[in-house]
Parts: sequence; C-alpha cells; structure tokens
Amino acid sequence: MPWSPSVVVATYNAPWELDLVLTGLARQSVLPREIRIADDGSTEETRALLDRWRLRLPVPLHHHWQEDRGFGKSAIVNATVAACDSDYLCFLDGDTIPHRHWLKDHLFHARKRRVLCGRRVRLGPDITPRVRRDWVQSGELEKWFGEVSRSGDARNYGRGLRLPFWIAFILRLRGRKLMGCNFSLPRASFVKVNGYDEEFDEFGGEDYDLGLRLANAGFRMTPLINRGCAYHLYHPMKRTSEELRALRAKREAERRTWCERGLDRHLAVE
Repeated sequence: MPWSPSVVVATYNAPWELDLVLTGLARQSVLPREIRIADDGSTEETRALLDRWRLRLPVPLHHHWQEDRGFGKSAIVNATVAACDSDYLCFLDGDTIPHRHWLKDHLFHARKRRVLCGRRVRLGPDITPRVRRDWVQSGELEKWFGEVSRSGDARNYGRGLRLPFWIAFILRLRGRKLMGCNFSLPRASFVKVNGYDEEFDEFGGEDYDLGLRLANAGFRMTPLINRGCAYHLYHPMKRTSEELRALRAKREAERRTWCERGLDRHLAVE
C-alpha cells in the first residue's frame, strides 16, 4: 500500500548536527509528507536554524519544543507524533544523517505489521568534526571508497553501503532490536502500544522499552541491513545505570504491551 510518511527528528541543543541531518533529508530520492522536529528544550540557535531551513525545504517543517527540564525525549516525541496526521512514521535522531535513499528504503519495506529496525554507521571522534554540508550534499558519506572509508575512523562502516535488495534480504534474516536513531512503523502501531513510556525519561532506555512492547504486541521486528542506511555523528555514549537495568528487568518480566505514561496523554490535548 502507498504510505504517507512523516519524519520525526529528535534533537537537543545540537544545531550543527541537526543542520547536517536536514541537509540529508532535503536530498532524499523520495520526499516525506512533512518533517517534524521533536525538540527537548534547545536554545534559540536551533529555532533560528529551523526558520532558515523552512525557506529551503520542499516539504513542511514543524518545530515542536518543550522546556528543558532534563532528559525528556519520550515526552517530546510523543507530543510530536500526536500532532502528525500521516499514516507512517520514520524516526531519526538529530545527530544521524540519512543516506539519500533512506526514506525510499523504509517505505519499500514497510508493511502493516512490521517495525523496521535500521542500523547506523558510527563515525568516530576524528572524522566527525570534518563532516561538512557539502559532504552530505555530494553523497561523500555513502561512497564505497570515500573520505570515511579512508579515514578508518568509523565503526560498522559496511552498514552504510547500500546493497541490492536480494543481498540485503539475506543479511536481515537475523532479528535486530529497535534503535531510536533509525526506525519506522505505521502510526497505528505506535498508537497501539501508547508510544514511548515517559517513565523512562528519568533513566534512558526508552527505545529498548518501545521495541519490547511492540514485539510483545505481536509486531514483527524486521531488521533493515544495508538499506535505509544512516551515519551517526560521534558523541560519548552514556553508561547504563543500575536503576535502568532494574527497570528493564521489571518491564521484561511484565511482558506488557501498553504503558501508562505515554502517547495518549498528548492525544487528549489534541
């Protein structure tokens, strides 16, 4: 079936990174219906950047902002999805640059009961500051023998090489977990499990929980390997806390499909 997609980009005080992500979205071979920025309390610099991008993008760009009260990705993404009237949702983090065919690949593989779990190339601390807008516009990140491959400063670089469908199909036979920086699903599926659990905003781990509830609800977690590629700009990774480990274990044991503090809180406002 033809889908009408919204792209939801989560960001927080990272205008340089977000500019590169929007550059990647502007050159998509298949354009989305709209782009919505889920902003967890960024400063005016981000707002000014988005005002400039509205004049250049060929699709509507919406900015959803909440006050900075500490980590609150789940809440702002839920509020952003509540404002979407499209039937398909594609998610990126604001530091993850999409391949030119990123959206085309997600839509090609989309099905009613599927959750598409894309992967990322993790650019290292040396190559990341060198990434420029013209690299994104020219497809430099996507080249088999380009700047990134020559640098040797990228983990899982092979995942950023887009392969023919039949080869990629073989590579995706093993299941993969959902990564919040690159995934997609029908909006109805997100609604079915009540979106992100905002309780996890206190600890992190919100993406893991969302994937767990979707799987418990019977949705097929379908890996997207060497299709729907994306390139993650470097930042230090946070360690998993004991509190998060305990909360994960509790939620796994409950085998729940619904969360109490989720999307419906924002749908009621709409």
